[in-house]
Amino acid sequence: MEAVRPVEVSIIIVSYNTRDFLSTCLRALRERTHDVSYEAIVIDNASADGSAEMIEREFPEVALVKNAVNHGYAKAVNQGIDRSRGRYFLILNPDIEVTEGSVGNLWSFMQRSAQVGIAGAKLVYPDGSLQMSSRTFYTLKTVLLRRTLLGKIFPNAGAVRDHLMLDWDHNSERQVDWVLGACMMVRREAYEGLGGMDERFFLYLEDVDWCYRMKKHGWKVYYVPSAVMKHFHRRESARLFPDRKLVAHLFSTFRFLDKWSSAVFAMKRERWIFSLAATALTDLALISLAFVSAYWVRYFIRDFFFKPLYGLAIYRGLIVFVNAVCLVSLVYSGFYRKPRSTTFARDLVGIARALLLASLVIMAATYLTRTITYSRAIILIFWPISVVLVTLGRAVGRSIHHTLRRSFFDLRRIVIVGEDQDALDLKERVLASRGAEYDFVGYVAPAGRQVRPDMKPLVGDTRSIGALVAEQRLHEVFVCDRQISRAEIGPVVVAARRSGAEVRVVSEVTDILIRGSLLEEIGGIPVVVFPPVSLAGIRLATKRVSDFVFALLGIAVLAAISPVVFLAQTLSFRNYSPWSASLKRLALVLGGGMSLAGPSQPISGESLRPGVIGPWLGAADLSGDEKTRLDIYYVQNWSLSYDMEIMLEVLKRLGRLFRSSKTP
Repeated sequence: MEAVRPVEVSIIIVSYNTRDFLSTCLRALRERTHDVSYEAIVIDNASADGSAEMIEREFPEVALVKNAVNHGYAKAVNQGIDRSRGRYFLILNPDIEVTEGSVGNLWSFMQRSAQVGIAGAKLVYPDGSLQMSSRTFYTLKTVLLRRTLLGKIFPNAGAVRDHLMLDWDHNSERQVDWVLGACMMVRREAYEGLGGMDERFFLYLEDVDWCYRMKKHGWKVYYVPSAVMKHFHRRESARLFPDRKLVAHLFSTFRFLDKWSSAVFAMKRERWIFSLAATALTDLALISLAFVSAYWVRYFIRDFFFKPLYGLAIYRGLIVFVNAVCLVSLVYSGFYRKPRSTTFARDLVGIARALLLASLVIMAATYLTRTITYSRAIILIFWPISVVLVTLGRAVGRSIHHTLRRSFFDLRRIVIVGEDQDALDLKERVLASRGAEYDFVGYVAPAGRQVRPDMKPLVGDTRSIGALVAEQRLHEVFVCDRQISRAEIGPVVVAARRSGAEVRVVSEVTDILIRGSLLEEIGGIPVVVFPPVSLAGIRLATKRVSDFVFALLGIAVLAAISPVVFLAQTLSFRNYSPWSASLKRLALVLGGGMSLAGPSQPISGESLRPGVIGPWLGAADLSGDEKTRLDIYYVQNWSLSYDMEIMLEVLKRLGRLFRSSKTP
């Protein structure tokens, strides 16, 4: 029985409505590749032209993966790699036609060049003329000259000639920045060290990004002219008139610059200054709008007042004063510190408190004016309107930012310092909770230690953390302090921060930290200070009153909509039992058996009762220990505003929770 020949090269082709090109490509591979063992894998991205059926009919030896939707080029390539067995991957476009021995020549080069991670063939057009398939990395200058009218004005610009490497005859092997993804052979060892193509590049520049990452990880990228392949290529992305492919290319270009540009990285390091300035200006504009809106509300209800309302022009000086007082109050409340993690509920509570204080100051100031009598009703109306507008303004700003991040712009590039399961678990937890914000770069090993083999990619160790921040454009460094000594943490924090990264130490001590805890120094020793709970009895009484009021309100609302729920249950034959369970729990709150917001279970030594809702709500996958930690955090950080934050977050989820709780 003949032994199965090992696969040296896995040829991966991504197809999308390219049946005729694909047929020519596969036929050329079958007829002209005899000097190296290979397998062919085609990933069809939901083609509508019969490409998949053609492969099944004419090329049964080809492994075919049929995607139900178009996942994009990078994700499809990674799918092919997952299915592959070869020591090397040859990524081919379907419009490539190999020549006799071209695949073997490329493979032979990789065999004798152990430091090369990616190699590209010499590509020619159908008429035999040279295609510039190796380039230097993009800069803002080359993007402007290649993608705008400037390229027509300066067709022979030196930056473009350098980018296309026009002063080289392309007849010799040479190390280059990157090669076209139409044909690139990749070493499996290099792939396993840094991962596959970045799937956030739906189309275009995924090849540039892969080559850039190869170089960052110490691998070389080479151009190999002895491997000649024909490329039926049209440079559609170079059109000046916008079409879908041009727009996709521009978006990918901006995404690449956002990820790797040193200038963009430098601006991001200090962008919080611009962000806070823009937020403050927006707040002032919305505060002015709120005051003007309050004036017109007062105008339309003027018949209910005895005193006359002066013209709006009289209030110009007061508007300036209102803006100044509100701004000071927001600053005092911490709304213009460095951007921090926040929620709509937290903003609403904090802004309501800050603007209430400002409104009281403004109201008091109106009594000091002797020449003009301002309408104090305007100030009363101004407060709720300003709270709504400023809170919504910040929410819209976050929504726009999240939309950009969903499009893979402005992601925070992070590494995790650790050597064991804790580092792997931390990655999973961080990406699960904030995956839309982060771009995980890799792991950093503690100096002089070996890490688990499944901790990939490994980008370096703590001795080079400062250089890694600059080279990998890192924004944040997470440190597992159980896997690195306190003596080692200090230099890591100093080096990373000095290079421009934020450091987050994941420590067991964070379990006992509370809001308002302070860091002080006594005799040269850093000490965490936990202030005593003041007026504990009054605080508990306040909580009981607020629980009673909100529970009563909740029961009234649920009772009012119960007939509608009952009718919906009758007509749809669905079970809406959560509503009746909620009524029972709210009744327990009225009776004092439970709190409206509170821990998930009784805490020994604490008088706070378990809550109907709490920070643990919606986290069904939490372990018992993790729930206990959240319960302790709630007890230590309880305040009336914290309860309101929790209630508002629950209201936001209520619609989704209601739909998901329905059972036939």
